[in-house]
Amino acid sequence: MVFRALVLLLFSAALAPRTGPAQDPPPTFSASVNLVKVPISVFAVDGRMMEGLRAEDFRLWEDRAPQEIRSFGLDTYPVSVVLLVDTSPSSRNELKRIRAAATEFVRGLDAGDRFSVISFDDEVTRILDWTDSRKKLDKALGKLRAGVRTALYDAMYLAAAEQLKNVEGRKAIVLFTDCLDNQSRVGLEEAERAIAKSQASLYVVSKTAIVANDARRERRVVILNDIYRRLFGEDEDYIEEFFRKREGAMTELAEETGGRSFFPTDYDQIRGIYADVAREMKSRYFLTYVSNQALEPDSYHRIAVECLRPAARVVYRKGYYHLPRMPQNPRLSSGAFREPE
Repeated sequence: MVFRALVLLLFSAALAPRTGPAQDPPPTFSASVNLVKVPISVFAVDGRMMEGLRAEDFRLWEDRAPQEIRSFGLDTYPVSVVLLVDTSPSSRNELKRIRAAATEFVRGLDAGDRFSVISFDDEVTRILDWTDSRKKLDKALGKLRAGVRTALYDAMYLAAAEQLKNVEGRKAIVLFTDCLDNQSRVGLEEAERAIAKSQASLYVVSKTAIVANDARRERRVVILNDIYRRLFGEDEDYIEEFFRKREGAMTELAEETGGRSFFPTDYDQIRGIYADVAREMKSRYFLTYVSNQALEPDSYHRIAVECLRPAARVVYRKGYYHLPRMPQNPRLSSGAFREPE
């Protein structure tokens, strides 16, 4: 088992070196007042969001203690969305489709909503600050250029800790990524914590199913995969295992924040997924409650919600920090964004 673990470690390094310390337990969203607001989406068996729900259809707990639902309804408040776009080498030939997907997403937003666009490759670039202008979006998307490496965790951290800093109300990060990182100055743990404390829901559109096929053709990956198979059996496929672990980590993070993850198998599907995410944001319910627990500053409290009506899936924020201490990282301080030329 030790030798097998060593091979896995070498394989992982060959595909996507990672920085930062070991990952902590999954992070949660944060709240700065006793009144806790929980975004929630309920899906039927056919995948459609359920309508006509009432407060009486739910039960709620915090830290296993029953809570009284104070209010419930459709969340029509404006939303601030960070579009976080991977422009690493795996996107080089698909920038036109990526631009089209981002445009389709913004079309699904309502008047009063606003958005910003951050791209990441070797560096993290804020190509568009907060706006509601579709014309500015088109101009900014024209500045997307593919880089050489991937600073995924830096981008996640900066989107949460910098771009969403001092932003009130509903917040979301829509991340388009291959889930790989080989350039960041912060680790995944720090990026997760920043998202947790930003109170943003994270939606992940992962292209791992697309890039995994390309990875199989890389010489170093082929060699390591052959070694792995000879050592541990012909049916073993480490490339599949490698990406499955990364998909699992990003899915867990998204669901902890009340968001979701998507795994298109080709670039033609991305545009439709972006449009679906925009519609979901405008069709979500929310419930509120006042915690009856002892709340210390920066303390974490887990939330559990049960839907009493038949449903295939209930998506909601799984917990929060009371009066969170926002993360500070000297390696990615204010002004760490690269501005487009």
